[in-house]
Amino acid sequence: MAAKRVQISAAGADPWYTLPGNSAELRNEAGELNDTIFGQDFSSSETGLISWTISSNALYKGFAGYIVSIKKSGTPVVMTGEAMSLVSGKTYRPTNAAHRLFDLDTAIVVKDNAVDHTADVESIDYMSGLVTFDAGYTVTGPVTMDGAYLPSTEVAGSKSFTLTQTAETVDETDIPTAKANGGCMVYSQGLKTVTLELSGIYKTANNWLQALKDRDSVVIEINPDNGGHSLARGIFKFASQGQSGDVGALEEETLSLRLSVPDKALLVTPFSWYHDSQSTLNAGVKIALDAWLAGDNVFVRYLPDGVAGHEGEAVVTDISLTGGLEAMNEFTVNLQGSGAIEETP
Repeated sequence: MAAKRVQISAAGADPWYTLPGNSAELRNEAGELNDTIFGQDFSSSETGLISWTISSNALYKGFAGYIVSIKKSGTPVVMTGEAMSLVSGKTYRPTNAAHRLFDLDTAIVVKDNAVDHTADVESIDYMSGLVTFDAGYTVTGPVTMDGAYLPSTEVAGSKSFTLTQTAETVDETDIPTAKANGGCMVYSQGLKTVTLELSGIYKTANNWLQALKDRDSVVIEINPDNGGHSLARGIFKFASQGQSGDVGALEEETLSLRLSVPDKALLVTPFSWYHDSQSTLNAGVKIALDAWLAGDNVFVRYLPDGVAGHEGEAVVTDISLTGGLEAMNEFTVNLQGSGAIEETP
C-alpha cells in the first residue's frame, strides 16, 4: 500500500502538489430532513444537502523552529529621491532592499524623470515596497520616490508564535445548482481574519504594554526561513498583553495582536505573503496561501493509499501557521468543499 497523500492544485489539473503533512481527515456530512408522518411509530429522516471538508497539517520542511525570524517595525526613516528599479511591467520598488517596507503615515511622492507623477500611480504595496503605475501611463525613467521606510528589528525574547489566518464562507447554494451537482452545498470565500499571538521572555525594551496603551500600529514580519525567501507581513494593533512568572524564574510575556486595516486609497493590502525565487516553501502550501489571500477556490485530492481517493473544489478556510523555539513551523490547512466530491480519475 502506497503512502497517504493530500494534494492541491490551482486549476484542478496537473500539476498536483502533495502537502508536506502527516495527518489528514476527510469528512462528509448531510443535513437531516424530518419526514415523519401520521401513523408512524418511529422518527424518520431524509438526507438533505451534503457538505464536505478536508483538513491537514503541512510542515515547513528544512527549517527548525528556532531559525524563524520575527521582526517588528521601528521609527520611520525619511527617503528623498529614493532610486527605484523595475520589477516587471509597470511595477517598481526601491533598489535598496532595506527600504521596501513603507510607512503608511508618510505621504509618498512618486517621480518619473524628476517630475511628480503620483497621480499616475495605480497602487502602492506598502508591505513589500511595490509601486505600480496606471496601465495607460508610459514611464520615461528614471523613477524615484519621496516618503519614509520602516526599519525592522528582531522581537527580543520571542519563543513561539501563532499566526491565525482564517476566512468565513458564503453559502451560494441554490436549487438549480444543488440539483445539478447531486445535492451538494456550494461556497465562496467571505471575510478574512488575521490574528497573531506571541509569547516569550519578558523584555522591558519591547515596551508592549505602552504600545497597547497608546493604541499603536506596528508591522510584524514572520519569516520561517530567516532568509527573506517566504515571509508574511501585516499591520497590527495590540489586543492584550500579559506577563507571569515564579520567584527566581524568568518573567514570561504573552501578546495578542489583531490586523488593522487603514483607510488608504492606494493600499494594495494590509497583510500578505511574499515569496522570492529561492523560496523552498511547498508549492501546494503556496497555492493555498495565494488562494486564501485572493479569495479563490482550490482543488484538493484526498488519497488514502496515495493513488485512489476523492477530489473536489474547495474554499481555503484556514491556513494558519505556528512555530517557535522547540517546534517545527507548521501550517494548518482546512478546506471547505464547494460542490460535489468525486472519485479520483
